[in-house]
Amino acid sequence: MYIEELPVDFPEATQPHQDDHYLFVLLTAGKGKLEIEKETFQCEAPALVVIKPLQVHFSTRPSAPTGWAISCAPFLIPNALAAVLPGLDIRQQYVPLTNAEDLFQIAAVLQTAFNTSCTTNKHKPAILKGLGEAFFHRILPELEMAQDKTIQLKGQPAVITRQFMQLLQQQPTGQTPAYFARQMHITTAHLNDCVRETTGFPVTYWRQYAMLHVAKRLLYYTDKPVKTIAWELGFEDHTYFSRLFRKLTGETPGAFRNKFHE
Repeated sequence: MYIEELPVDFPEATQPHQDDHYLFVLLTAGKGKLEIEKETFQCEAPALVVIKPLQVHFSTRPSAPTGWAISCAPFLIPNALAAVLPGLDIRQQYVPLTNAEDLFQIAAVLQTAFNTSCTTNKHKPAILKGLGEAFFHRILPELEMAQDKTIQLKGQPAVITRQFMQLLQQQPTGQTPAYFARQMHITTAHLNDCVRETTGFPVTYWRQYAMLHVAKRLLYYTDKPVKTIAWELGFEDHTYFSRLFRKLTGETPGAFRNKFHE
């Protein structure tokens, strides 16, 4: 997780680019133009903008913006919010805010904790985790309202996708697409069609995404051996889990853990 005040000194921000993390922009004053995947937004404070991993985006013509830009790895997103984000239509990723002073205060405290030199590295991740979850749970109702608008626009596929995402967060490992389809009393093919239409990805992609989400959390927050984590995730062969993790992320579970513990 990384937080910094606006305006951000990042020249590439004005050029089309992609990130491998979520970016949450909290605008407390000013305005500007933002483009996400060729969708243009005229942003005016107070507002919240969510940019998903790998979405091409850039900003132009900012006018005295103030606020914060918060970057976060997907596996650090709380489950409740992680169930909402994939189903957000791109038009709902810009959310005008009202009565958001408490949200601004949480962001200010989060930034102070991020920048402080008074906290040892040993305890700082736990502090940032707590404050980060407070921030994410505070923006959750804003995004849920945005998602409700999306569902009204898109109808049944968006409803089914939200139900699937909620079930997946409850049982992120060990279940087949057919299991989720039975829970919703629909066919597996219909479930896959709805999820692909709403998110652009099939059910199998989101099952792997959920498994990696849990695996990365366990690697980041615990000292459990990789073998134990594999068993907890339902893998009988821990070497297969390690090979799959490397195939999907480009690095081994051990390398992932060491990257954050250095």
